[in-house]
Amino acid sequence: MDFPRLDALSAQYESPFATFLAHTDQKRQAARYLERVAEGLPRRAVLLDAGAGTGDTTAHLADRFERVIAIEPNAGLRAQLAGKVPGAEIIDVPILAAEPDTEADLVFCGHVLYYVDQDLWPAHLEALASWTAPEGECVVAMQNPNSDCMVMLREFGGPRFDLSRVADAETHTVPSFVQAPDLETAVEVAAFILGLAPLPVTRDLVEDYLEQRFRAAGGYLFSCTQDFHHLRRG
Repeated sequence: MDFPRLDALSAQYESPFATFLAHTDQKRQAARYLERVAEGLPRRAVLLDAGAGTGDTTAHLADRFERVIAIEPNAGLRAQLAGKVPGAEIIDVPILAAEPDTEADLVFCGHVLYYVDQDLWPAHLEALASWTAPEGECVVAMQNPNSDCMVMLREFGGPRFDLSRVADAETHTVPSFVQAPDLETAVEVAAFILGLAPLPVTRDLVEDYLEQRFRAAGGYLFSCTQDFHHLRRG
């Protein structure tokens, strides 16, 4: 019997990312963590969100700062960002090409570096840290490499994303989970995570993996725990 490849499966869904967000507490946990970081700052003049995407996190933090700068090179995402954070100053180039005109009290880069060649991680981290005010915080969020989602990615041939190998940082780990009510939803979430794998994956293998590893009462439960890396400015 032939099974559809997972990359073809992903195209059937309006947005595997939206399905992931709808069934995880990851964004909520991140918002709470960043709220505490912001509240602990000696001043909150400027927020810089590097790779702001659709602007959900930017919008959540915006009212705590006098000025908001958002870096987002993707035109489609920028349109949503502008709608959610009307007062934000948007820089429409990639992180390494950006030249913010001021240092920021909080520089945040959330779940962006998966899409950057790992050889370029040090340059990105250096840029982010350089934009941080002397008493500010520079925070880079990624999934913990030992989370269920990241282990699953590697099981299917994907890379290991471990920022601790290259970052001079203090790392805080915050548990987060995916709760999927049925196998179809769990497969949609997997389609998002496995989109980072270099090769297409067949649905039957994914279903078998989910059934064996993550089946729980009421559905499927697996971790997407986050690491918040606080970079030290050089």
